[in-house]
Amino acid sequence: MQKKYEIVYSKKFVEKFKNILVNYYKYDTYMDFIIIPFLWQKTLMYIPLLSYSDRKSNEIEDLLELAKDNDYQIRTLNFEYNQFKLDDTVTMRINVEDIDETLDSLSKKTQHNISKSLKQGFKDKYGNSDKMVEDFYQIYAKTMHRLGTPALEKKFFYVLKDEFKDKIEFHNFYDKDKIIAGTCNIMDEEIGMFEWLGMDKQYQKKNLGYFIYYTLIKKNKNGLKILDFGRSAYQGGTYRFKNHFKMYPVKIDIFRPYEEDIYQKYQLASQIWKRLPFRIVNKMGWICKYLKDL
Repeated sequence: MQKKYEIVYSKKFVEKFKNILVNYYKYDTYMDFIIIPFLWQKTLMYIPLLSYSDRKSNEIEDLLELAKDNDYQIRTLNFEYNQFKLDDTVTMRINVEDIDETLDSLSKKTQHNISKSLKQGFKDKYGNSDKMVEDFYQIYAKTMHRLGTPALEKKFFYVLKDEFKDKIEFHNFYDKDKIIAGTCNIMDEEIGMFEWLGMDKQYQKKNLGYFIYYTLIKKNKNGLKILDFGRSAYQGGTYRFKNHFKMYPVKIDIFRPYEEDIYQKYQLASQIWKRLPFRIVNKMGWICKYLKDL
């Protein structure tokens, strides 16, 4: 059984990401919070875009005190939570230190699907050249449109590339010369973060998803303890797929001054976004500045 490390992002990593956001979006700040403006409302966030922060759920008393009497959002990991319920927001992780043992213990069906994917002739390349950013963004933006979620601007990924330097890479996947999938991966001290991914849906039947995850896991081992593959709804589709690779869930607590069903809240907006022409939404990445729930 994998050791479930109780690791969150380092304070240095979160501060760096915060500074990038403040400089890029020209956000105002209040103490440890970034202020997200939306129409007449302002939300104190610690921290936007990241699924969680450098705090565990039992370490935020000071933040709650600072944020009281305001609209706020604080995302943390809760390592004590183990009674998972349908649609709980979780992040999916795999322990790097015994990764070969974990991969060897995958179900026969998963190993069969991986084997089939390896015979498809897909190729992968990784790095942080401009070409890699362009290819990644091409498939990422189209995927986000298909899912009904605004994509971050291409320029933002160039900023990440310039700021994180050798700690960021774009891992892209090709059918001959055609880009069919891509991920943006950022490395913290002990965590490899895989927050952004795009994939051509036409290749799902060719087991491209298995090829992507198997390749990412096999090629991102050095110096890390955890590979974190981002948010999923517990028992949802992406959760079940990641679970094929024996990734395990860690509860993401989202602290707000009120209860809110995020999936219900954005259901209509997501359907509208999907129906807008891609040429239009591809010019609207600026809207992400004002969205606190990305």
